[in-house]
Amino acid sequence: MITLEIITPDEKVLSTEADQVVLPTDSGEAGILTGHIPMVTKVVAGELKVIKDGKTEFIAVDCGFAKVLGNTVSVLTEAAVDVKDIDLSAVESAQARAEEALTIAAAEGHDPSEVDRLESSIQFLITQKLAKGRRR
Repeated sequence: MITLEIITPDEKVLSTEADQVVLPTDSGEAGILTGHIPMVTKVVAGELKVIKDGKTEFIAVDCGFAKVLGNTVSVLTEAAVDVKDIDLSAVESAQARAEEALTIAAAEGHDPSEVDRLESSIQFLITQKLAKGRRR
């Protein structure tokens, strides 16, 4: 068994056991099984899959990093939400507000780090919409 921990700046979102974990990375999906070699990888906004007893649970994660050491996978991410808990209308509303703020920030020449933050936020909102849409 693999121990999976998903941690955001605000809380430990998930701590569970799994047979396999599939991480969304910048070079594609990375499947982690018991006995995987130690590694650290960049996680991109996408779906993290938790497979246990033949059932798959989907977690939408934002960008971050994952560390595999022994049979423990630790994911440090800006945000994470279980796909079944996503409120699609709230996500769409938040995406519209973030896109409007991004347009204003770009037009007014705001700090590039603020523009990057807004772009990252929009990417995670889109990830949530796509993940929820696939699981309907």
